[in-house]
Amino acid sequence: MNQQEKQPQKEKKPFSEKLTDFISTHRKPIIGIGIAVVVVIAAVGIYTVVSGNIASDSSRAMDLADQKFQAWWQETDEQKKADAEKALIADLDTIAEKWPKTIAAQRALLRKNTIMSQKKDFAEAEKAALDAFERNKKSYAAPVALQLAAISAEEAGNIDAAIAHYTTITKDYLKDNPSAPSALFNLGRLQEEKKDYVAAVESYNQLVSSFGDSDWALLAKNRLIYLKSQGLAE
Repeated sequence: MNQQEKQPQKEKKPFSEKLTDFISTHRKPIIGIGIAVVVVIAAVGIYTVVSGNIASDSSRAMDLADQKFQAWWQETDEQKKADAEKALIADLDTIAEKWPKTIAAQRALLRKNTIMSQKKDFAEAEKAALDAFERNKKSYAAPVALQLAAISAEEAGNIDAAIAHYTTITKDYLKDNPSAPSALFNLGRLQEEKKDYVAAVESYNQLVSSFGDSDWALLAKNRLIYLKSQGLAE
């Protein structure tokens, strides 16, 4: 018997278990993918609406606030960044108050969500995103705001609130919403975390049936395989 034969071979994990480990280890990157998606949607969808009314006072004010936001984001001096942040939040609050039902107000509140998330004040981040959502539930920005609220709620440890936000997305904003597949997957993931396996299976099945060609659907299929293998789903 040679040396190689003497070494015990490691038992290979089934793919479904590897996927479970992957999701557990990479929860934040998965959330991060969701953030990246909604940021892109915000950039494209909001621009589509605003471009038709670019001369308005609210749009001009928000464009200036966006310039300040970019400067704040890139600032490396801590004191200067803190001063810029204070002035920026004041500008964003003014826009939201002065033009409460406009896309500019929603944009301002979404920017505020980003600032608060960066500060890890996720309760305030969720509040800002929900405020943006409530301003105009029929705008392009509405599902973006709701998904950011769900992400903020989860980061704050409020899983029930995150589930509620994702549920609203899956009920009211599945059409013409590129982030819908990620919302369905994250809803199922959180329902699994709550051990509500029946609801999780329903969310995954809805994802597979509605967005079968997406990468999120592939993840959902693998979750369904795992749950069935563990006797947690029919």
